[in-house]
Amino acid sequence: KDKPILGLTVIKDLKKEGNEYNGGHILDPKHGKLYKCYINLEGEDKLKIRGYIGISLFGRTQYWHRVK
Repeated sequence: KDKPILGLTVIKDLKKEGNEYNGGHILDPKHGKLYKCYINLEGEDKLKIRGYIGISLFGRTQYWHRVK
């Protein structure tokens, strides 16, 4: 919490299983909280990132797009 965002590691500990990366954690830099997460590659330039507490039903999904 309250650390500069530039250079901050926000996703860690992911393991590849098929087309998905899971078992990792994602940091909410605004609040300093760590959540479980998994990531799917949806196309060449799009990531689906799901952060959750406990089970993935209790979470939020974001889509990150590659900037060219």
